[in-house]
Amino acid sequence: MSVVAEDKKTRIPGFVGRTTPITVDHAEGAWVYGTDGSKWLDFCMGIAVANTGHCHPKVVKAAQDQMGKMIHAQMNMYLQQPMMDLADTLCEIVPGNLDQVLFANSGAEAVENAVKLAKGTLRRPGVIAFQNAFHGRTHLAMALTDSVVHYRGHMQPLVPCVFHARYCDPYHTPAGLDPTEYAIDDLRRILRAEIYGEDVACIVVEPIQGEGGFIVPTSEFMHELRKIADEIGAYLVIDEIQAGMGRTGKWFCHEHYGVTADVVTIAKGIASGLPLAAIVSRKEIWDKVTPGSMGGTFGGNIVACAAANATIEVMKEEDMLANAARQGEKLKTFFKGLQQTYPAIGDVRGKGLMFAIEVVKPGTREPDAGPAKAFVAEAVKRNTILMSAGSNGNCVRFLPPLVITDADMEHAFGVFEEVAKVVF
Repeated sequence: MSVVAEDKKTRIPGFVGRTTPITVDHAEGAWVYGTDGSKWLDFCMGIAVANTGHCHPKVVKAAQDQMGKMIHAQMNMYLQQPMMDLADTLCEIVPGNLDQVLFANSGAEAVENAVKLAKGTLRRPGVIAFQNAFHGRTHLAMALTDSVVHYRGHMQPLVPCVFHARYCDPYHTPAGLDPTEYAIDDLRRILRAEIYGEDVACIVVEPIQGEGGFIVPTSEFMHELRKIADEIGAYLVIDEIQAGMGRTGKWFCHEHYGVTADVVTIAKGIASGLPLAAIVSRKEIWDKVTPGSMGGTFGGNIVACAAANATIEVMKEEDMLANAARQGEKLKTFFKGLQQTYPAIGDVRGKGLMFAIEVVKPGTREPDAGPAKAFVAEAVKRNTILMSAGSNGNCVRFLPPLVITDADMEHAFGVFEEVAKVVF
């Protein structure tokens, strides 16, 4: 039985919310075009996925060329050159002495495999994650996630032996306390009161919290995590799924802090929109894995790997990391200026083009979700795509492509200024 065009959307479950009313036709660079002819400036990019911009021609060509040769080369069946080339490149750009890569399909799957890697090779049951964290919606990833209840509510019991420590949040640290010490003291409390260090397999951390509100920790916090992981013999797993692949002006966000991980998880921007994820670690760790305990049918898909190779190539050729850093400074300067006029903008934070504002009740640091949601809605009315974030829903995040031009940025600033006048 056919479905009339107006009713086709009812075939998609209603809980799948959408930020915009667009039915997309095509996209290019920072712009998305609707089937109705409308044109939209995209400051979400599929949630930090199309970092090279929509449909970068070199990425498109790489995927098209590979599709003409082979579409599915399952990793247990064959060696394939795109995967081997990509593994080489990732081991070159990921900090530290990480030298082997397992490929998967999604960020949640990467996180699950990273935790399995730690548990299976260290034979320890415990995992320490952080308050306000987001690591995915699969069952183990939900247990690590602690940002908003709808990610994990009604799904209990979740995977046990996961402990949530306080994340380093300079803006919300009580006055007079050091943000690093305030957070690390809570982690030390967990190791005193809730789990022996010898039972902890890994500490899993985002170098900037994503869904939790783009919270930027101190460099000292990240170094303390490295120190504690070493003290207790656990792995430090750094989740670079949203913050990685050039988003913050460096290949990986934890480069800003000068720390190295035992395991790095990568997804989102790695293949400019094709489903792909990577878990990067050391050969000495991978060698301890029980054969057959990790893997999957589609992990490291050959077309996605070809697109990922092209993604990294064009990022280098067009110096996209430098543009991300430069345009990120412009975003920061713009919103710092706007903050002087509108005290509801409580905090302006981020690195590169992983950027957010936190909206508060003026004169306080009390979260105010209403104006934040209104900011997103008013931007959408002006054909500019934004998303909110934060455990209280009071942050607005900005994730333009790393190829954003000066002209497109100025256009966005005009929109944001109009929106601020309306909502603040």
